[in-house]
Amino acid sequence: MRSLRPGSAFAKAALVLFGLFLAGSLFWSTGRAARRVYQGWMYAGESGFDERSRLFNPAYAQAIEELRRAIPEDGIYALVDADPHEMGSVIWVRYYLAPRKAILLGFLHDLRTPRDVRQRLIREARWVIVASFDEPPVLYQRHEFMKKLETLR
Repeated sequence: MRSLRPGSAFAKAALVLFGLFLAGSLFWSTGRAARRVYQGWMYAGESGFDERSRLFNPAYAQAIEELRRAIPEDGIYALVDADPHEMGSVIWVRYYLAPRKAILLGFLHDLRTPRDVRQRLIREARWVIVASFDEPPVLYQRHEFMKKLETLR
């Protein structure tokens, strides 16, 4: 076993290697922090609508604004995921509609009959939002969604 005395070559090599890793990580971290500060400066004062338009697209941002106007802040709505597998679309819709309360009904392909929906849907939820990664979210009244359930799948 090698000795780790302060003057040994092994200790010096370890110290040099540590210094190189530290310098490399500081260079990378400083560059990343500078980019984030620059982005923060570029988008300072941006409205929620402008942010959603930049991150998603203008149609999505407009749909979110319409949902925010249609559902009161103390309202309860049901949320349906229209994606074939979990892609996070319902999470973003729920985030942008806060503080409104969401009831997640699950995937659209799992809701086979209106009976399945009635078992999961609470009485207070007057609206149903169908969210998809590829399309802007769509708002339905509760009874409209029950009628359109067959055509949506």
